[in-house]
Amino acid sequence: MPYSKKFSPTESAKLLLVDDNADLIKLMKMRLKPFKFELRTAGSAEEALSLLSYWTPNLIVTDLQLPNMSGMELFETVHANNPLLPVIVLTAHGTIPDAVAATQAGVATFLTKPFDGKELVHEIQSALLVNGFCRSSKPTHKAHSSAEFWRNRVVGTSPAIQSVFELIDRFAPTNSVLVFVGELGTGKSELARAAHARSTRSDKVLTHISCSSLPETLIEAEIYGKIGNGSESEPEQIGLLRQANGGTFLLNDFDRGSPAFLKKLLRATINKQAHAIDSDEPYSFDVRLMGTTKRRDAYDRSMERAWELNPELDVTLLSIPPLREHREDIPSIVQRCIENMGLDDNPQFSKKAMELLTSAEWPENIYQLNSVVRQCIRLCRTKVVSESLVNSRLNIPVARILPLTSAHREFERNYLTDVLKSTNGNVTRAAYISKRNRTEFHRLLKKHKIEAASFRQ
Repeated sequence: MPYSKKFSPTESAKLLLVDDNADLIKLMKMRLKPFKFELRTAGSAEEALSLLSYWTPNLIVTDLQLPNMSGMELFETVHANNPLLPVIVLTAHGTIPDAVAATQAGVATFLTKPFDGKELVHEIQSALLVNGFCRSSKPTHKAHSSAEFWRNRVVGTSPAIQSVFELIDRFAPTNSVLVFVGELGTGKSELARAAHARSTRSDKVLTHISCSSLPETLIEAEIYGKIGNGSESEPEQIGLLRQANGGTFLLNDFDRGSPAFLKKLLRATINKQAHAIDSDEPYSFDVRLMGTTKRRDAYDRSMERAWELNPELDVTLLSIPPLREHREDIPSIVQRCIENMGLDDNPQFSKKAMELLTSAEWPENIYQLNSVVRQCIRLCRTKVVSESLVNSRLNIPVARILPLTSAHREFERNYLTDVLKSTNGNVTRAAYISKRNRTEFHRLLKKHKIEAASFRQ
């Protein structure tokens, strides 16, 4: 069978085929033989789980209808421990609704029996493509336009965010000093950039620096500039105020600056005049000042200092709500984050995965949400990001309540594999540790289709 033209050959990938139909297993092995995969098979979900206790494939192909434990239960068990492992489900015509539900839960895809051999190969190669075993012949990057209307710099249709947009719309065209107050990761800097884009200075430069990024002496050199002596070690440094002349200067985390530092900066922007840190020669500039801070009390203290300098100083405070106060915006924020990654084929989050994102605490707000979304998209090996994968990125233990029979079976199987691992597959020692006679222990191994020889090193 020739290789798919869309993909390069995929040697060395490890595949696990799970089906209680021996003839179908044989057929799949024949179809996949030209691709030189490392193939292993299992006749039941229990046998597959026993195999997975000491061997990890790159892809699982499983029938949906299996004896005792279904293919969907196998998928859920596998993804609880390894949410990155892609699973392809095979289904008969009558179980297509179940298969659709499985796909929505995060399986890579499903195929209807009887399936076409070429389609099986294509879906396996597609799953391995995102798993790093082959490369697509088409370009992997799509140009993403950054030219957006100012309101779209930060996504949100909730009343909480729209009220912020309304304040920006009203005050951005003025010369008021805009101060954005909000918790870590709420998008203060992005909203400041949106305000610059809405202002009458939008055709000029916006420069920025954070008071928490450098020692204050170095920050002043960045802001006001430095003449230097012309050598490579001390070159002339054009300050951010001069670079932003006619535009906007954004001071992030301004509350981290000392009172003297802030008074000097405010006086310079009011007087529209400053000098380099190693010169007394003044230069003129005109900038719109904006600032961000995480703490309202820091804003209040800083504004007291500002009023001391100029009682007529025009300052507008914009309070940015934390993500927990506008959770309804999370789906659109997630979608924007995915779009900004500029990928060709973007997986989507399953319904349960999106519900988990929407209900999470997010102490670092939008910054943390975007980080988790990017990690999930890069790690996802299927067309749908599963709840298990989101859990793994949030470090939330997956709570699974199994039927009592299934829970007992899973505990028994895990116990047997753990004992065999500790004894390097020695059944006599394993039976002794388990306080069971050797015959009974062999019966348990046969029940769970566990080969003791597989644990011998």
